[in-house]
Amino acid sequence: VWSHEVTIYQVRRTSKLKMGLFNSKPEPEPKPNPELDRAWRETIWSKQEKERLMKEIRTLTPRHEVKQIRIMITGQIKAGKSSYINTVDSPFLGHVSRRALAGEDEHSFTKSYRVEDHVNQEEKGNLPFVIYDTLGIDAIVTSPDDYVSAVKSYINDGYVFNPIRPLSADYFNKKPTVNDTAHCLVYVVAADQLSIMEDHILKLLKEIRSKVSDFGIPQVVLLTKVDKACPLVGNDLQKVYRSRYIRELIERASQKLGIPVNCILPVKNYSGEINLNDAIDVLALTSLLQILRSANGYLQNLDQKQY
Repeated sequence: VWSHEVTIYQVRRTSKLKMGLFNSKPEPEPKPNPELDRAWRETIWSKQEKERLMKEIRTLTPRHEVKQIRIMITGQIKAGKSSYINTVDSPFLGHVSRRALAGEDEHSFTKSYRVEDHVNQEEKGNLPFVIYDTLGIDAIVTSPDDYVSAVKSYINDGYVFNPIRPLSADYFNKKPTVNDTAHCLVYVVAADQLSIMEDHILKLLKEIRSKVSDFGIPQVVLLTKVDKACPLVGNDLQKVYRSRYIRELIERASQKLGIPVNCILPVKNYSGEINLNDAIDVLALTSLLQILRSANGYLQNLDQKQY
């Protein structure tokens, strides 16, 4: 009798276990920590690093006997093209710059092709680079031709972009030299808008990239507004390279635009700030130095082709 009772007890317990296995809901998988254990790009966040970056940029010597490295900026509207120009200007001026007009208009705030010299406040001269701004890309821009012409410097300073009609003869530069052409093309893409970027804008950016690739000119992506895209970074900009989400965004941008991950640089532009911030400056200057190094590498290749 005792043995029979033990057998019945074992069968009932097994039955309960089976019911639990098939009827209970699976526990949801825990969400991954938004902050990675270690930074995926090493960055020194200090005033000393900011000064080091500024010194390297000030003393950079353009190759191929070029007077100044020329950087062309394009990208979607409201992504912060003009704001980036102001941001990299600011540490060299010693205050937050508002020299390049920036705004949040319905269409591109930048209407004309303009070249921005950058003043070296410490040594009372110009820095070894210029940045020229272009019309932001939105639904009314139908052709990549003006942007490609700007890269090759067939456009003169002051040209007013027509989003429907390409370059007119009045502003056509027939004989550009290496001192006129772009040495690096920079696309500005807003991190908080990447997932909803219109197909039309993405198509135009790809067309520009494809045509410019034929010239051998390096191309870099600035991923702006990282603080708005990621709460972790919004609370602490120094965690930008520990953000799982920002790393995923950069990988996504690489797939969408066909630009290598190591050529995609996150930045936060000055917007509501009225005083300089070392973290903003370090991130912006780091991106600028990478752009200048890419451009100088292109110029070095031109040197080698002469021999």
